[in-house]
Amino acid sequence: MVPDDVGQYGGDVVERLASVFDSGLLGAYFVGSVALGGFVAGESDIDIVAVCRRRLDDAAKHMVVDALDAVVGFCPARGLELTLYRSDVLSAAPRGADFEVNVSGGPRMARSVHLLAETEPAFWYVLDRWIARRHGVVISGPPPAALFADVDRPVVLRSMAESMRWHREHEGATLYSVLNAARAWRFAVDDEFGSKLDGASWARARWHQPWVIDAAVELRHGRPARLGPGEVDELLEHVQRILETSHRP
Repeated sequence: MVPDDVGQYGGDVVERLASVFDSGLLGAYFVGSVALGGFVAGESDIDIVAVCRRRLDDAAKHMVVDALDAVVGFCPARGLELTLYRSDVLSAAPRGADFEVNVSGGPRMARSVHLLAETEPAFWYVLDRWIARRHGVVISGPPPAALFADVDRPVVLRSMAESMRWHREHEGATLYSVLNAARAWRFAVDDEFGSKLDGASWARARWHQPWVIDAAVELRHGRPARLGPGEVDELLEHVQRILETSHRP
């Protein structure tokens, strides 16, 4: 169930994008915690993927950025992250990040703009496209499966393993590292994918240091807790190894 203020905000974002594209905007979808049932008011991001008809030149990309800059400050959450793809890219298996524009920012999120997909790690976007097809919540447009090609399980597992390496090298002991690891671990073992909090509940009963996962959940809800770097890295290394060696069809 999408909260009313989040649904209204998604509509506002689509209205801004439509002012740029007119009939060239084919659809927009909530992904992330809004789609997966783990949205925490005041703490979660609002993640949206949108689909346009044609490749954008530099001028059109900057028009999209300007349109989104007008609404990011009013996001009723930590912030907005929006990724725009063109439809012919989404209809094929992912080869890289492959986006047209990626913009994030908001009340408690630093502004970030990416206009060159080839400079960004592909795995985040592969996973977002996979989530969009299977779990995306329509803001506008057809059901997501009409636009997004599915992603094979081995590609998903490989992308998740790459995300674990990225977390270990670049992010370290954060709630996002722990909760992404818990969710990926569950998918590798049980072929079930849900919210980060669902993944945490699953992983807590299976990890020998459950307090690490408890601390991440507390932080997710905006409550104070401490994560030890060594303990977090041990969990991420464990999950990375499982993802790299999983061969379930």
